[in-house]
Amino acid sequence: MRWSYAVLMVLLFCCAIPMASGQKKTQESTGSVILRNVSKGYEGIQDFVAKIEAKVDMERLRVPKMNATLYFKKPDKVHFDSPGFAMLPREGVVLNAGTLRARYDATVIGEENVEGKKLMKLQLTGKEQNIRPRQLFLWVDQTLWTIAKMESVPYQGRILRLEFTYATQSGGYVLTQTLKASFEATARDTTQRPLDIDMPAASQLDELRQRVPRTGSITVKYLEYKINVGLSDEIFEKKENPPKLN
Repeated sequence: MRWSYAVLMVLLFCCAIPMASGQKKTQESTGSVILRNVSKGYEGIQDFVAKIEAKVDMERLRVPKMNATLYFKKPDKVHFDSPGFAMLPREGVVLNAGTLRARYDATVIGEENVEGKKLMKLQLTGKEQNIRPRQLFLWVDQTLWTIAKMESVPYQGRILRLEFTYATQSGGYVLTQTLKASFEATARDTTQRPLDIDMPAASQLDELRQRVPRTGSITVKYLEYKINVGLSDEIFEKKENPPKLN
């Protein structure tokens, strides 16, 4: 299932190698190098499985804490074993910095202090006109080469803000531990009556797709990573009941 406002660009698995010393770069090419460094830690990961917990706090929607298993396989295959996780668009849950580097031109804007950390701020602009969202801002922690924050420019009447924390997993991979995605409406929509429902059933998903919550947040925890387990493509072809892993 795909949520119609699938513009989340959740960035995971960030770790890297230092840039070569003495190499002269323009601001734009330096931004590309930073994205490449961020993506280096992801290069050794071919697939993974993780347990995830999500707390949803959305306008016009009441959803209890959700639990699911997340399956990922390169380059961009994503599957949840719970239909309720249509709330988390598959296009954005797992998207590495290498994909961003291929789709966007990155320019270094400068440095900012965020919660006591000095972060490098980048502006990303789509290389093609049909790239959506057209522009993004990233804040990169160069001590571990991780994405600390991401923010979209207003798109479809909303601003998306993402904040990440990380933890070192088996094999030394630095992967996302928590993600908070916050939505902010830039123009209040008064044309739709409020929704007042609990956890959406399958029969309600079509209605929800037509009336997307405009403000709120989703907080996701990633637990029990299993990395490079050799996932079959069959898992991603089935919408329900994927094969169980031992």
